[in-house]
Amino acid sequence: MIDFHFLRQDEFGQYADLLFSILYDNMNQIAPTGNDRKNDYLCWLDANKETLKNKNERMIIGIQRETHEIVGYFQYTVQNNVFFMGEIQIKKSFQGKYNIFERFYGFVLDNIQENVDVVEAYARKENIKSIGILGKLGLSIVSENKRGTSYHFRGTYTDLLNWYKEVSVNDIDQFQMFNE
Repeated sequence: MIDFHFLRQDEFGQYADLLFSILYDNMNQIAPTGNDRKNDYLCWLDANKETLKNKNERMIIGIQRETHEIVGYFQYTVQNNVFFMGEIQIKKSFQGKYNIFERFYGFVLDNIQENVDVVEAYARKENIKSIGILGKLGLSIVSENKRGTSYHFRGTYTDLLNWYKEVSVNDIDQFQMFNE
């Protein structure tokens, strides 16, 4: 059984090492930064601690087993009617299993309280699977980041809702975020 819950600001320190390990293991296979693990961790930790000071800026949802083992997480913000999808990371051993992706998006869509019109995300150019997934979710490339390393995606919230309504449980495996 897989469950989802919001991490409170005071829980972040408790889970930071684990969350980063999931991210690092996934991204080291897909789009390594070229930095060592310690520098990547310090950069990630600094960015997350700062944004978690104001809970309205960034929300983190833990993906966990019934044993309370964290097997993934998702970060997002909602501001000015824009749902910005940050990183979604799932341990390699759980990718494509338990219908996590579909169930996760059901949880997210049920818990977004604000009036959302636009959905945005970034994907590193090397991350072909994420680029494909964002397209399937109804988002299109609208620009690149300043360094030219990532694509900026945008779509409508209605398109995301329509995807969620139409996707069947049997189709979830094609939406895996990372290589198996």
